[in-house]
This record gives sequence, C-alpha cells and structure tokens, in this order.
Amino acid sequence: MENPPAAPAYDAQRELEQRALRNVRSLLDKLETAEARSSRRNLRLVVLVLAGMAAAVALGALAFWLVRGPVQTHSVTIVPARPAANASR
Repeated sequence: MENPPAAPAYDAQRELEQRALRNVRSLLDKLETAEARSSRRNLRLVVLVLAGMAAAVALGALAFWLVRGPVQTHSVTIVPARPAANASR
C-alpha cells in the first residue's frame, strides 16, 4: 500500500521546480533581450560617431576650399644651361 501523503508532496515539489525553471528562463530571456538592445545601441553610437566625423571632415574640406579658392596651376620653363666655351681648357 502506498503512502497517500507522499504523492501530493511530490506533486507540490515538482510544481515548485517547474515554476523555478520558468522563472530562471524568464530572467535569462530578459537578460538576453537587454544585451541585444545594448549591443544595438552601441552599434548605433559607433555609426553616429563615424558619420559625425565624416561630416566634420567634409565641412572642413569645404571651408578650406572656400577660403583658399580654386587650385591654380603654374607652368615652369627650364632653360637649358649653355655649354661653357672654355670647359676643355
């Protein structure tokens, strides 16, 4: 003959274990979601910083070009040296 009080205690223990496992899984899901959100936020921050740096460089180049003006080219003519008349003496 089985002990009747043992069965409800076993069921109660099993239910508590199941609840504990669900709570742990829920906590793990929350942590994973927070980690994914954090990594997306960090990636977004890196992209914004890089875009800001690119914009600053572009604005700096534009300002430099506006202040300096268009590039002017100069041609340089090199006149060959005349041979010395008394180089052989």
